[in-house]
Amino acid sequence: MKKGLTLILALLMALFTMTACGGQDSGSDQGEAPSIDTVKTFGDVMALDTEELQSAVGGGYVVYAFKYGDTYYRAKSAISEDVEQKYMDVDIFQEGYEKKQQKIIKNIEIDEMEDLSDQMLSQDELDALAGKTGQELVDEGWLFNGGHNLENMEFWMGYGPFNYSVFFDGEVAESDYETFDDEADTRELTVKSAEFNSLGDATNIE
Repeated sequence: MKKGLTLILALLMALFTMTACGGQDSGSDQGEAPSIDTVKTFGDVMALDTEELQSAVGGGYVVYAFKYGDTYYRAKSAISEDVEQKYMDVDIFQEGYEKKQQKIIKNIEIDEMEDLSDQMLSQDELDALAGKTGQELVDEGWLFNGGHNLENMEFWMGYGPFNYSVFFDGEVAESDYETFDDEADTRELTVKSAEFNSLGDATNIE
């Protein structure tokens, strides 16, 4: 009797193992990330496992910017006044408003999927900023985003669709922290170093 019970348990364990292995193989296939080339609508973008997702609707366009895998993308489409108005009419103070807005635009086909990689400054280009003044950066189109760490003189600045950490030489007394003006007070300071930070104001297509 014991031998028979042991045999039955062994068979059940083998069957369980085969079933589990089959399930793992199936899950592996389903777990493959879809190619960006398969993304046709904004609903497809919403379904992706993205990072740093930004979205904007206005001025006749819907724009999504995001990181997918190791690449940053910007999806854009023109929309009608009616669709834009429906999106804007959603009460953002109402629970579940995001899903309502997404439902309005999810079936819109993407007109343009842009790879933003060529707009990202290389580390060599960032290293070349060393010695430039804050005013020179502003003149070249850099923007202060209102964030900084005055203890180590790190400033978060935008250039194109990306944000960078720019470190300036100099020191600021703690008593001056509250009155410090990023743009005005770094005009004569020089850049010590810079590095990539994150996706910036990437939905602004004006």
